[in-house]
Amino acid sequence: MINRTIKYGLLIVGLLSILVLSIILSNYSAMDTQKNTTDEYFQEVSSPLSSNEALYVQDNTAESVNKTTISISASLAYLNFTELNQRSESIVIGTVKEILPAKWNTPDGKRRGDTIENLGEYDAMYTDVIISVDQYLKNPLEQKEIRVRIQGGEDEVVKMAFGSEPSFKEGEKVLLYVSKDVSTMFKDFGPEHYLVIGASLGKFTLTDDGLAVREYEYVDQKELLDAIEKGYEPEIKSFEEVKE
Repeated sequence: MINRTIKYGLLIVGLLSILVLSIILSNYSAMDTQKNTTDEYFQEVSSPLSSNEALYVQDNTAESVNKTTISISASLAYLNFTELNQRSESIVIGTVKEILPAKWNTPDGKRRGDTIENLGEYDAMYTDVIISVDQYLKNPLEQKEIRVRIQGGEDEVVKMAFGSEPSFKEGEKVLLYVSKDVSTMFKDFGPEHYLVIGASLGKFTLTDDGLAVREYEYVDQKELLDAIEKGYEPEIKSFEEVKE
């Protein structure tokens, strides 16, 4: 009888131990799930915004203390080479000669007021880039230099970044698909200028090793020039393929 009592007692203790262990594991699982949910949340809020949204953040880098960054993201429709060719007025090869100070689309080119609270609904910054033209591949123009305008820029208070716009640096050799600016936002400000067709899709950096490079992908320069001349789609490769 005593043995049977001991046996049942041990059995009850064992069951209680299993129950306690299950509760502990359940709590750990819930905590882990909560952590994953939090991680996913931060990934979500840091992802690009839709085309009609702007994100205001404080830029506290050493170069931009107390500067407010306005990040604007838009969906970029993919254009193949045939579409880039059809939509562009000219295709140029040249070198970035100068990147001019950014301006606002206001009558005097300056920001309204001292803070972002003074900005109008359609106030935006633009930056003009002077391209020294080496060669026209389509519709040759008389100009030896053209002015290319990109959305975005920065002054002493605000930095405005458009995620889909191409970036430039002085001395960079580029191939650009361009057309005159007909946008309501920027066309009436400053001298005659051009926009890059397809935003970042219409700008290639020409490297010394014979590649034409744009974000995440590249094509052989000779093949690209041949494709522009003959009107076919060149083979384009992604840098991810190279890594694999």
